Amino acid sequence: MVTGCEARMSDFHDDSNAREPHFGDRVPEWPRESPQVDDVPRERESASRFDIAALAPWLARLGAALWLERKDRRPAEAPATIGSRGLLLLDHPALRPLARCVRADAHVQVTSHGPREWLSFRDADGARIAKLHLLPDTDYLAWDEMVAAMRLAPPLKEPANWQAHAAFLRLAFARLGPAWQARLVTFEHRRLPWLQTLGARPPLKLSLLGLEIARLIAASENAELLSPLHAT
Repeated sequence: MVTGCEARMSDFHDDSNAREPHFGDRVPEWPRESPQVDDVPRERESASRFDIAALAPWLARLGAALWLERKDRRPAEAPATIGSRGLLLLDHPALRPLARCVRADAHVQVTSHGPREWLSFRDADGARIAKLHLLPDTDYLAWDEMVAAMRLAPPLKEPANWQAHAAFLRLAFARLGPAWQARLVTFEHRRLPWLQTLGARPPLKLSLLGLEIARLIAASENAELLSPLHAT
């Protein structure tokens, strides 16, 4: 078998006396063409896109959590997305923003009501389109395993004075009405022969502390807490 190196060396070899190939000879395997310059950014972009399909099984292990989606007037998102594990059907309208998620970050913050942990999901423009907050009723071990397995690193450290700016912006936006909708959810993941589905339903049970924390988070996020899950 002629290697790629030998094939490249043959370009500088005088083959005027070379014999004609006969039956049984192998044709040299020439090295494949290198990707075009325009294709490289596309490969990097697809490699860096967040894989929602890989996250779906982890979400189903969390138990009760608080889901927030941004209220906007965008056209309805596609109900499905393609990831490393194939097609993922987002089987609830509140989860549709995940179809355009390209990045997710894990956050930890200490508040006057105790520590708070959540995930933020961003679109290609860097805007936050959805959030998932941990509650006292959430499976903490499953949450930590999910963050580690999906490598959900926190974003770059923000300036110290950003918290004052954020508080000012929250008060300003509060006058314009709720910018988010919040729902108490339990995720449901199903794996079918040709696709996966990710749905959501109200938790079967929730502690009083969990409900109170959900209300506090919704108020701090300027979110309208919907109940039941399928209310619009």
